[in-house]
Amino acid sequence: MLDVSHFLESHPLTPTIDDIRAALDIETSNHIYNPDQHIAPQAYRHEYRAAAVLIPIYNCPESNELKVLLTQRSLNMRNHPGQIAFPGGKHDPEDASIQYTALRETLEEVGLSPDCFDLLGELGEYCSVSGFCIKPVVAEMTRMSELSLCEEEVEQAHWVPLHHLLDPRNFRYVEREIGNVKRGYFEILYGDLRIWGVTAGIIYGLYQAIENHSHR
Repeated sequence: MLDVSHFLESHPLTPTIDDIRAALDIETSNHIYNPDQHIAPQAYRHEYRAAAVLIPIYNCPESNELKVLLTQRSLNMRNHPGQIAFPGGKHDPEDASIQYTALRETLEEVGLSPDCFDLLGELGEYCSVSGFCIKPVVAEMTRMSELSLCEEEVEQAHWVPLHHLLDPRNFRYVEREIGNVKRGYFEILYGDLRIWGVTAGIIYGLYQAIENHSHR
């Protein structure tokens, strides 16, 4: 089991695109650690469904820094309204691959077509309390295109510096009672954004993949 306090005291990472590609080039079949599964295992007894998210990374020429695209889910969504997320959704039977799912959902939610991206690799799955095993697909955005948000699904989009997301000092680990069940999750604050739960957990998984590769 992950030592959460050790992670929160770990050093920040400032990888290049090549560093990320090299880290993801290694087999990443292991699931991303979700502390909630160890605290409330009864909430994770599901027949899991497959889903995918895209982690779009853009090398911003103005600031010469890598930024990550995050969305705020529409306040009218039935599930997780207003939460900060990566573009993504469930894997449909007609989808050719899990990578196709991530790219399709990104096009539908924010209007970025697949030809804007160069796929860098994948992380292990993150299993959620809502019954999905989510495959994060990491991609470099090689061509900037104007966003076109699907108003039914996306309230806003935000570009957040990758170095902020890969600094454990910006993480908090939270335990709280939800419906008389103790739950545990990571959260990251960036300005007015509160990035928590599944999204923060996937970012933690990206940190671990890059950090593990740096020690090889």
